[in-house]
Parts: sequence; structure tokens; C-alpha cells
Amino acid sequence: MTLALLHTELSMLVTALWYEIDHGDGSAAAGFFTPDAELTFSRRTFRGTDEINGVYRDRTARGPRVSRHLMSNFHVLRHESERVEAVSALVLHAQDGAPPVPTTVPVLVADVYDRFVRVGEADGEADGEARRWLIASRRIENRFLMPGDVLAVPTE
Repeated sequence: MTLALLHTELSMLVTALWYEIDHGDGSAAAGFFTPDAELTFSRRTFRGTDEINGVYRDRTARGPRVSRHLMSNFHVLRHESERVEAVSALVLHAQDGAPPVPTTVPVLVADVYDRFVRVGEADGEADGEARRWLIASRRIENRFLMPGDVLAVPTE
């Protein structure tokens, strides 16, 4: 796989995950992660798809929320045939309530560090699962945070 195809495939995966969180309340977000994945927000880490599901289930239980995770500057740092490390920039506009909500500035600007692994059988026949990339580790490092804002996910 060329670096250009790898870049496209992985940035599409990240974009699809943010779309799921913004438009599906994250209810299917854990499907983008390996079963033993780690998801870290600031200093709080969630391990495995059960805990990752819990993050988004708890967020949804708080009530309506409007969010748009804007990803850019996706950059592959290291790559091998079965494992890739990448970083991207995240700008988050979010607020509790039903749309439209009054907000003008992002609540967060962060760097997102992802480690991807390739899963599934090469021929797709052993268990019927074709080869695909999943996130094995995601770390979100805040660079700018709107003072007084409470993020929808636990960070401490």
C-alpha cells in the first residue's frame, strides 16, 4: 500500500469516527477500536470497548448535545505493514442542548495521537472478517481549552 493510500484510508477512518460521535451520539464509536484499545482524554484513560462504550453512553444520558469534531492536519508519523502511528489536529465546537445552540468559539483545540493496527484475515475467509484498520490507542492532548467549559467526557 502506498503512503498516499494509507493516509487516505486512515484519515477516512478518523473522519468516520468523528461523524459517528457527532451524528450518532458515539453509540457505535467502540467499533472503531480494538477490543483492548486505550482511549485517553487528558489524564483519564478508558481501556477496552466496554469502557469506551460507557464514555459515550454516559454522555448520551446527560441529554441532547450538539458537537462538531473538525479534524485536520492528519499526518502519518510511523508506518509498518500492520501498524501505523499518526497525529491530527482536532477543533471541537460543542454545547449541551438541542440545535441550534449559541456558540461562537471552539471549546477545545487538541492534538490527537492514534496508533492503528490492521486486523482480520488476509484472505477474509477464516472468520469472514476482511482486513481493516482499527484504533489500538488514542490520546487526546488539549492545546487550547475554553475557560469554564466542561467537556462531555471525563478528563480527570
